[in-house]
Amino acid sequence: MCICTFRRPDGIRRALTSLIDADIPPGWRVEFIVVDNDRDESALEIVSAIKNNRPNAVVHYFVETKPGVSYARNRCIDEASGSVLTFIDDDEYVGPHWLIDFILTLDAHHADAVFGPVIPSFEAPPPAWIGLTGAHQRARFPTGSTVEWRNAQTNNVAFRRSLLNDGKRFPVQFAKTGGEDSLFFAVAAASGHKLVWCDKAMVTETVPLNRMTRRWVLERAFNGGRTFVRLQAILVSPLAYVYYGIYGLLFSLILIPPLLFTLAIGHARHMQYARSLLGNLGKVAARFYGGGHYGG
Repeated sequence: MCICTFRRPDGIRRALTSLIDADIPPGWRVEFIVVDNDRDESALEIVSAIKNNRPNAVVHYFVETKPGVSYARNRCIDEASGSVLTFIDDDEYVGPHWLIDFILTLDAHHADAVFGPVIPSFEAPPPAWIGLTGAHQRARFPTGSTVEWRNAQTNNVAFRRSLLNDGKRFPVQFAKTGGEDSLFFAVAAASGHKLVWCDKAMVTETVPLNRMTRRWVLERAFNGGRTFVRLQAILVSPLAYVYYGIYGLLFSLILIPPLLFTLAIGHARHMQYARSLLGNLGKVAARFYGGGHYGG
């Protein structure tokens, strides 16, 4: 079981403890890999304390000094030895039957990777407009459904080591922006690997106050639009920059009138239009907007 972490002391404590306390399928042995992407080793003391309190758990702690989520995830792959790898994020935690649900689905559907839902848990009651934007809502599907790459992410996944054949790793060109997991699983699906859904294997994601702000929601939408086009340019054609640039510009113009109207009358739905607008502007800027950051 793998977790990448970066300066989230409460998060890594809860995530790792929940994984250790989860039920294990009969006959299985489990190891826990924590990769700290902070060169200052800020998670070391927390992980060491958990190891001391759970002496029967096999917990390994590593520091990945190259900043970026791709490097941290690849370090997990390099250090893990199991036939099945799981990933959750350091702001999530699992229930007691989580791993068993994953393994049962892997076997029942002869799958190579299984994904599960991420359920938000807000630290405080969210403002009304949050629910209208859908910023913290993710798609869910019936168990056994085929998962497309757009919904294939490492925030809740179990996959067989066979996906790593021929040295496959998370692409580092997305290390600072995210999207590396979608590309990784898109390549796996194109190679014939079977990706399915398990709706029972859910994790809970803690949503802090700083993720309930308009700025966070809009920045997330912009970066998501940009990353989507970058992925399309790799998976389909570089012409995706042109196609989605034009599409994003035209759709942005369509969104401006309802945005201004709902904003003028003080309707909470204005944030839904604003989020869609920023997502489309991200598509327009995808070819020209460099750098970026991951997390937050």
